Amino acid sequence: MQILKKSLFILLTGGILSGCSQTDQNDQPLSYDPPGSTNTKDKQISPQTREVVGFENAGVWFSNDFEGGRANAVRQIDADKYEIDILPENAPVNNSAWYAFQVWSREARRVQVTLNYSDGNHRYQPKIRTNDTGWKRLAEESWHIDSARTQATLSLDVSPDTLLVSGQELITSSVFEAWTDSLVALPYVHKSVIAESREGRPLSKLTISNVPNARRFVLVISRQHPPEVSGSFALMAFIERLCSDTDLAQRFRDQFTVVAVPLMNPDGVDNGHWRHNRAGVDLNRDWLNFNQPETRAVSQMFLGLKDNPENKVYFGIDFHSTQEDVFYTVTKDFETFPDRFSDRWLARLGEKLPDYHINEDPSGVESPTSKSWFYRTFNVDAVTYEVGDEVERPRIRMIATNAADAMMEVLLNEVE
Repeated sequence: MQILKKSLFILLTGGILSGCSQTDQNDQPLSYDPPGSTNTKDKQISPQTREVVGFENAGVWFSNDFEGGRANAVRQIDADKYEIDILPENAPVNNSAWYAFQVWSREARRVQVTLNYSDGNHRYQPKIRTNDTGWKRLAEESWHIDSARTQATLSLDVSPDTLLVSGQELITSSVFEAWTDSLVALPYVHKSVIAESREGRPLSKLTISNVPNARRFVLVISRQHPPEVSGSFALMAFIERLCSDTDLAQRFRDQFTVVAVPLMNPDGVDNGHWRHNRAGVDLNRDWLNFNQPETRAVSQMFLGLKDNPENKVYFGIDFHSTQEDVFYTVTKDFETFPDRFSDRWLARLGEKLPDYHINEDPSGVESPTSKSWFYRTFNVDAVTYEVGDEVERPRIRMIATNAADAMMEVLLNEVE
């Protein structure tokens, strides 16, 4: 399992991103709900055209024809200057302005590419990758944004070797499928498909337990919002720790079953959406009416646990990303089972990582989110685990691994 924790993670993501980040260029408010976000009936979207756009006179080509691609239109300004329009799938939309494109040239050269945003502004620091290298941040001196943040201009060294430029690393449905398939090699991990998305992609479930009849459950979901890649890194590290061969993890699997849906919105992820699914809906606002097939299928699967009165859910957690690490918890005056679990879990995490600031934000359960649904349905503590967009990837893994250990320790104290 030690190999899976490191080598497999690097293989699937093309390298672990680290290095300095321009935090001063990403000083934005936290996420908000734009008008109409809680109306989760189908909405019209504007799909981008998948294509390769070539400029023969300059010998430069661009493409958005790959999983996660987002580049709505490309224009040549002169031989070495280009513009790309970056539009959301529909609007209004949360400002998670996702972009991802490939560029290559006949001969090695430097080109300037300006990203023009509509219905949003620049959020994600550029990451680059070639066929021969892992992901890395574009150097600070190679990009800048305008004062309104509606344009970002990148200086890119291009060559016949395809350069991939993206707001975050590409953790798409094929990456998730390969990652979950690797976990199934472990005898206590089982994978099944509970439903399909609107475009026919699988909604895969992982069931993790040492014993077939464990009646205590932890529920895990992730990636309701396509650009929230840093949350996926945390989810992967968290799950891999639960699957590890440590004494703690083995004892935990003897007592608990983990049911996880790592990729809630495969259509949105693969289509390069800013926020929504194929029907233009924010899935994390559909945990009341369940108008969308993804939330409907996953909630019904979780509700099936109630068919056996011996089953007991102990915790629900949903991984996301925003501009900084934050744990959205249930407000303190609500009774939960186990009692005050989040308080004890986060306190234990703080003991493990004394230099890490636990940024907790309690709130009620009125909103139609997964956190609220977990509480209302199972009367359990539930947390939305948000990871900062630009947190160094090894740090994400370290924090999430310790968070998994802290959760296992606190839950085992309940039953052992």
